[in-house]
Amino acid sequence: MSSSAAGTKRDISWMDRDNETRPLIHGEPVLMRPRPAVHRGLFLRRLRQDYNAGALEHLPNPDRPRRIVAYALNEQSGTADQGLNVVRALIARQGYDVVHELHDAYAPHAPQRRPGWSEARRLVHCGVADGIAVVDRDAVSRRDDEYEEEIHWIGQRPGLLLLAVPEAAT
Repeated sequence: MSSSAAGTKRDISWMDRDNETRPLIHGEPVLMRPRPAVHRGLFLRRLRQDYNAGALEHLPNPDRPRRIVAYALNEQSGTADQGLNVVRALIARQGYDVVHELHDAYAPHAPQRRPGWSEARRLVHCGVADGIAVVDRDAVSRRDDEYEEEIHWIGQRPGLLLLAVPEAAT
């Protein structure tokens, strides 16, 4: 009588392990599994916070205040005054200095297509600024993929990305 006929189950977990390691052993292309979309806001918040912590450790001259670009999108009134006031207050609470203030017209464009955001990135890249402060993540991008790309870009400089209103955890 076979083991399956006796009602016992066979352990076939080795098949899953073999399927996962086979491409690595045989040089076959590995298909990347997408990240789960559950709690995407929490993932993006932690990613930004991790980069910020690393940037604070690696930025030169730890005794001088950090130089931050204040960035906001224009509101319905056509000005960015209210957003810039919120961002200035955030920078002051952190004990940092505002080195430049930039704003763009609100538009659904990718962040790099906005002149103010592009200038903020340039200032971080050139070392004129240590980071960028915004009101919320929508000032960078509403799209998760674009926002994540900007987090990586700034964090790898290393630079800071400060938000007055943190990303939602849901």
